[in-house]
Amino acid sequence: MIYDDIKDNDVVYRCIGDDFDQGILSCGFMRKKTAERSQYDFRIGYYSCFLIIQGNGQFITKDGIVIPMQAGDLVQRLPDRLHSTEIEPNGEWIEFYISVGYPVYQYLKTLGIINSDKEVQTTQLTDDFVFDFAALLNILKDGADEGLPYLLMRAQELIIRLHDSVHYTQREHHDHKISKACQLIGGSNDIHYDIKEAAATINMGYENFRKLFKETTGISPQRYHIEQIMKQAKMMLLSGIPIKHVAVSLGYGDIYSFTKQFTKSVGVSPGRYICTRQS
Repeated sequence: MIYDDIKDNDVVYRCIGDDFDQGILSCGFMRKKTAERSQYDFRIGYYSCFLIIQGNGQFITKDGIVIPMQAGDLVQRLPDRLHSTEIEPNGEWIEFYISVGYPVYQYLKTLGIINSDKEVQTTQLTDDFVFDFAALLNILKDGADEGLPYLLMRAQELIIRLHDSVHYTQREHHDHKISKACQLIGGSNDIHYDIKEAAATINMGYENFRKLFKETTGISPQRYHIEQIMKQAKMMLLSGIPIKHVAVSLGYGDIYSFTKQFTKSVGVSPGRYICTRQS
């Protein structure tokens, strides 16, 4: 791997203009081998983020909340927000960081690219990122001052890609959860199945679950449940099971309730559905 030859510090600091917090443009690889490289009660006036390539540690918020850090995590140092980063002193830690001025942070935050509510987020770490980090570092070392605004755009692009990778990972995680919920709901053969049980099984509060389910599938979990029950009803009816028995098997108290629900969902009554399919 390219980072096998990373020195203790391989970094570059540049600045657009005279105000460091407003115009900083810096990046680099950092290998932290000892506990002394941890940073406690740290505060900066600009935005910086780093991707952990190797190693473990913990991020401590201004409120004392401890968040584990590991390889693949994107860690944000937000402007004027007190924090600490404590590394495991085993010599494994390698990070690549990018620092940009406060106006760039505000711009990216306004666009919704930067999530300032989460300082530690999981990404999809790939070798491509590491090679792109090295390319940005090298070009920034040799770049002329008049070319720094263009290099700033390149740094922003890499920051955006890092955050996009975070969003992709979250979507993948959410999709897995909703897929699990669909299996649970679809596996129920009772109209009275409590949807909240599915939410609890995948460790989500019901309101957040309901919102995410609809965003992912396009329908509410309750609507999905009814559709799955109706699919079972259709198969049972076509297999010759009497309507009354189908109603009871699916948890309906009487044939009238089942017929009403079936007609509303399918568009025809159970009896009519059987006739049209058999004709």
